[in-house]
Amino acid sequence: MWEQIRSNQIRSVILVILMGLLLLAIGYFVGLYFFDSGTAGLVIALVVWGIMNLVALFQGDSIILGMSGARKIGPKTIPSL
Repeated sequence: MWEQIRSNQIRSVILVILMGLLLLAIGYFVGLYFFDSGTAGLVIALVVWGIMNLVALFQGDSIILGMSGARKIGPKTIPSL
């Protein structure tokens, strides 16, 4: 079981890094197209990547629970006899 947990953690880190690299590549080319400077696009992409990671870290669970339609469970009221 611990091997599966560790494997999932490694895969998650790899996925975050690959998505960041993809975002940086897109930012570089967008920067070249709009600003004639790849550096400007990289800076914008880094800011976007940072914001995305912070939202995922602090609000990811709320976002997923909201998308699935989850609701809080409250105590059941016992009908009086």
